[in-house]
Amino acid sequence: MNWELVLTYIPLVVSILITFAIASILALITRKYFGRLIKEHIIKQYPERETAFRLIQRCVVIGIYLAAAAISASLIFPGLGAYAVSLLIGAGFLGIVIGMAASRVIGNIISGFNVILTRPIRVGDAVMLRGEFGFIEDITLRHTVIRTWDNRRMMIPNAVLDDEVIINYSIKDPKKLAPIVVSVPYDTDLEKVAKIMVEEAKKHPDVLPELEPIFQVLDFGEGAITLRLLFLAKDQPTAFNTACALRRTIKKRFDEEGIRISCPVRYVIPAEKPE
Repeated sequence: MNWELVLTYIPLVVSILITFAIASILALITRKYFGRLIKEHIIKQYPERETAFRLIQRCVVIGIYLAAAAISASLIFPGLGAYAVSLLIGAGFLGIVIGMAASRVIGNIISGFNVILTRPIRVGDAVMLRGEFGFIEDITLRHTVIRTWDNRRMMIPNAVLDDEVIINYSIKDPKKLAPIVVSVPYDTDLEKVAKIMVEEAKKHPDVLPELEPIFQVLDFGEGAITLRLLFLAKDQPTAFNTACALRRTIKKRFDEEGIRISCPVRYVIPAEKPE
């Protein structure tokens, strides 16, 4: 073993290790303390900018490691002498190959920047995607995390998210106009039904008083009249829970007042046996 060569490169290796150690410490400080500072002070004043601040934090961490890599490269390449040009050419070809292989990843990152900058969705928004309701839990450069109503996590690549139609219940105005639909027989007193449904809606604490509950005759169906009650809630989750509670109280009032809820009736006529 050529100990002179080993001893020559020991300071270089030590310098590179120290560089990345310092970078790791700075990245940790950025994640922990800078992130806490943003969360406790800035986001409280500007909650709508949480997604942008998270992007800045991640970019700072990436920048720290890129700076460490650049410093390490500046330490290595002068010692490579005549091999530096060949190494750079080889690295260039390797970069092209990796770039082609990672085109989907790059597309996700570009879409991530697009999502963060244009802000069609933000961290904390209530959204509906592909029939799944949930909340935006995190937006990274590569993917977006959606926490569904039953506490699952959907990891959606940003390039896919960029092409999807998303219903955002929180953007602009989070208030939700929610429906309750019920069918009753044709001989039912509709005025009495309307009074009961509107009264129950007004009594519920989560129904916003700024819009009076609306009673509508929706359709004349086969054997029943379809009715609808509309009420306003502060957001989509509250609207869903309030609708569930109102269905229960409305059914109880219907039972007390002798109002029947229509259900399909089928008459089965057995066929005669052939002789």
